[in-house]
Amino acid sequence: MADSTTLIEVSAFSGLAGALLTQIVTVVNNFLGDKRKLLADVANQWRSKKVEIAESFFYITGEKMTSIKKNIGYWKNWHSARTEASLDFLYKETSRFNAYIEKVNAENWKFNLITLYFDISFTNEEVVASNARSHQLYLSYLDLTARIRKAEESEKEKLYQQYALVVFDMCTHYEEIYKRLEDDMTTVKTQLLEEFAELR
Repeated sequence: MADSTTLIEVSAFSGLAGALLTQIVTVVNNFLGDKRKLLADVANQWRSKKVEIAESFFYITGEKMTSIKKNIGYWKNWHSARTEASLDFLYKETSRFNAYIEKVNAENWKFNLITLYFDISFTNEEVVASNARSHQLYLSYLDLTARIRKAEESEKEKLYQQYALVVFDMCTHYEEIYKRLEDDMTTVKTQLLEEFAELR
């Protein structure tokens, strides 16, 4: 009788231990499954945001590069016609260029998040320094344009030479910006492709 009671107790304990072990395994599996699902969701959200930021970056950078290329073309050919009309045209185009770039930057805040998601060379700090140089060159350009308009004919040739140097410096500066933007577009594209290659 004692053996059967012991057997019943052992069987009951084994059943309880088995049920408890099953519950523990189920809870651990659910926890690990939920954790994996959460990590997969976070990774998917990260990739989606990364693609969104990259799209914004490509749009803004493409707009800037197109505008820069067009204006460099104007600036390089300014000396083919030294007239008030050509000065006015360049003045309007340069003003339009600066206003457009500022508008594009202001309306597209996602562009500024690019360094959170991608390793690019033209960081926000460098953009600020580059913008300071752009403004300095633009003010010199405006100053010389105004001085040429008011100058006597005998003074214009010397001012045109100074103007040519400022325009040359502007072209050089914006060609460097163009090249850096182009390199960063390649970098972002490469990093995106690498990330999606890991999913295969």
